[in-house]
Amino acid sequence: MNTTWKIRAVSAAVCGMPLIYYFYVFCFWLLASAALGHWAQPNVNDPKGFLFGLPAIVGIILMLMSFAVAPIAVFLGYKQKRVVMHVLAYAVCLFLSIWLFRADFFLITTWIAD
Repeated sequence: MNTTWKIRAVSAAVCGMPLIYYFYVFCFWLLASAALGHWAQPNVNDPKGFLFGLPAIVGIILMLMSFAVAPIAVFLGYKQKRVVMHVLAYAVCLFLSIWLFRADFFLITTWIAD
């Protein structure tokens, strides 16, 4: 694999980290719902009750990484001479993730925050 493609793959993962976190929470909610046999609901089903709380801990780490990768996105943009593009991609992913969490489809956000 060419070095340029490796850096671009890392850049995509870094800039898309907020959406990766939302996708992880959505998949966790779907798997928890499948295990329960009904849709996971806030204040009824605790997300920390699945697999000894490990998926919830991974979710917390991904949430923190969503904000902590901003300087890395700028650095990778500087390295590729595309700082504006990287900052813009990270900002769009962050704002889209915030909108998805605020929209709270199927009460997923409320459930994971439980």
